[in-house]
Amino acid sequence: MIDDYDVEKKKLISDFNEAKFQIFRLHDIWDQCNVLSCSGKLMEWKWKLDAAWRELRKDAKDYDEGKEDDEDSFKKKIERANALIKLCKSNDSLYSALSDKEMILRELQDASGKGSKKRREDEDLMD
Repeated sequence: MIDDYDVEKKKLISDFNEAKFQIFRLHDIWDQCNVLSCSGKLMEWKWKLDAAWRELRKDAKDYDEGKEDDEDSFKKKIERANALIKLCKSNDSLYSALSDKEMILRELQDASGKGSKKRREDEDLMD
């Protein structure tokens, strides 16, 4: 049993890697976003993007550390995207704003190392 003294002295780390389950959840969210956006269910798509933000918010905070006020921080990009979404008056403008927000979130997923795996063109495919 860990007593209060040990908790204060040492930073606890998880013995369980949650990242792969977050990737599974994000994959499910992106699949649902594709269906919702293609079927014109824009408000439902908006809520799914908010779910993706909840999954990735901590990654944005970690990635943006030290540059939170930078206009190119993920937090600022999402804040701008959300403000733009609120101003939309037509389905076309809302679709465009939601699409932009999704692209920011997917960029964040890649930047956090939970997105697509990249390799140099000259790398051998066999490991």
